Amino acid sequence: MTGPDPAPYRLSDGERDEALESLRTAFQEGRLTVDEHEERSAAALRAVTGKDLVPLFEDLPPNLHPGFLSASAAVVPAANGEGPVDLAETGRSVAKKKKKDDDNLSSVMGWGGFLLFVWGVPTFISGNVTAISVFLGFFCLLVVPGLITSLARRRRRGGGPGEITGG
Repeated sequence: MTGPDPAPYRLSDGERDEALESLRTAFQEGRLTVDEHEERSAAALRAVTGKDLVPLFEDLPPNLHPGFLSASAAVVPAANGEGPVDLAETGRSVAKKKKKDDDNLSSVMGWGGFLLFVWGVPTFISGNVTAISVFLGFFCLLVVPGLITSLARRRRRGGGPGEITGG
């Protein structure tokens, strides 16, 4: 792997998840066999520091290396010949991951609102206790787990309550 060695600090859950996502992408692109993917994924889950992950990505292209392993100053030539490209800009960045989580939260809230207005409002207007109970049960099964997962990811990432609106 080019560039300086990663810092010898202990890995976070998010960094392990990013490494597993990179390995999954390499597998989906056909760069790893099923056995290689399983072995490397198991090794990534056992990794304690960033140095433990380096051998797992040595034979993979730099754009598949997790962002925390790539040197922020590493530069490679652009594929189209338009000059060098900063790997920190082409790799998976925190901003992309944040946007993905924000999209997930928006989707869950959108579907929850749709379900509430299409099914919930008429149910509450009818006043039928059984129908209201059924609606609340389905709403809790379909929307609440996704909402809790999205908020837990945001909290683990360090986002505060002010970020829920995307700002």
